[in-house]
Amino acid sequence: MKRFFYGLVMGGVFGAALVGTLAAREASAEEPEPAAVERASPEGARAAERNLAVQITPEMVQYSHTRYALYFAGTLLNLLALVLLLRSGLSARLRDLAERKGGNGLLRAYIYYPLFTLAYGALTLPLTFYSSYLLPHQYRLSNQSLAGWGADGAKGFALAALLGPPVVALLYWTLRRSPRRWWVGFWLASIPLMVVSILLGPLLIDPLFNRFQPLSNVELREKILALARKAGIEQSRVFEVDASRRTKAVNAYVTGLGGSARIVLWDTLLEKLDEDEALTVMAHEMGHYVERHVPLLLVAGIVGSFLVLGLTDQGARRLLAARGEQWGVRGLDDLASLPVLVLTLGLLNFLGSPVESAISRTFERRADAFSLRLTGDGRATASAFIKLSELNLSHPNPPPFIEFWMFSHPPLQDRIDAALAWGQR
Repeated sequence: MKRFFYGLVMGGVFGAALVGTLAAREASAEEPEPAAVERASPEGARAAERNLAVQITPEMVQYSHTRYALYFAGTLLNLLALVLLLRSGLSARLRDLAERKGGNGLLRAYIYYPLFTLAYGALTLPLTFYSSYLLPHQYRLSNQSLAGWGADGAKGFALAALLGPPVVALLYWTLRRSPRRWWVGFWLASIPLMVVSILLGPLLIDPLFNRFQPLSNVELREKILALARKAGIEQSRVFEVDASRRTKAVNAYVTGLGGSARIVLWDTLLEKLDEDEALTVMAHEMGHYVERHVPLLLVAGIVGSFLVLGLTDQGARRLLAARGEQWGVRGLDDLASLPVLVLTLGLLNFLGSPVESAISRTFERRADAFSLRLTGDGRATASAFIKLSELNLSHPNPPPFIEFWMFSHPPLQDRIDAALAWGQR
């Protein structure tokens, strides 16, 4: 087991060092002339539109590579925080408290899980605060106040404390009922939970954090709805969200399932992209909707979770066999084993990231192709991608390893080149 932990630590350190080295080399190689920095302003974005080329600035390079490093550092910190909760005996003490105060499995889960989540959140808070609050403010990408950031965190914790314990209670009920095949039963039970979460998330959860409404720009709304009709999408499926309360970045997405499926545009995107560019982004999201990428990802998630849960069972048992007594965990069906399960699951998810990323990139390429077929406007599509890169400080040419491991979308330069090639047909 020492090799396991040493390998985990060294892998995370190596990944962070690799990204840092890449960042230093690329920052020195791609530092532009002062005129390029000026083109990162709103006026510069319009110039980039005419030139149809991303203007790479030192800020873009530094911000992108900082995010790459934070991905690996965050993964390592999250896993080590779980190890600390086990080695310190805190998980076992929280278990003892839950057993003294709770009369049944559900009540015990409602005692243990919120306290576990609070302790875990406290251990990972420094990096969470830096990555989600300080870093965006450092690069002038955030509008959110510290109070607003804290309120969002409190809402997230409240939702976890309310909705998480029943799932935890179900998990340990299946562990007690079928110690060797629990993961099959829990997998079957998780399928309706996944479906319900995707179905109800846009209706019940998302509105707790943002306000959704029909598009306020009447002229653009009519053009988008005409495009939606052309794509065979109901008019009521298009929404605008007040993302500007938190961020200056631009984005759009498709969410929900069945009756809750919808296409959502950030108000920042509507403000900073012109109509033709906004229409190409909308057409991309319509591609996800028409080609049913959300249901397909759900199916992929269901299949993948079957494999991951089976491996989680094996990995958690081996960890407990080697360290369970030292951690005060009586067995896999002990509530105190939750950090072991989360640790094993987190490591497996990290190792499986390239597969998940490759599937997502495939869907994104298909949505790009759908957008080009629907609008026939390769120039506006390329211009929109250029603005997405510059406004979000997203490097258009990430290192190949980073693209392979963590990119859910194709590199923006690849998407720009594909759009320009389409426009020249």
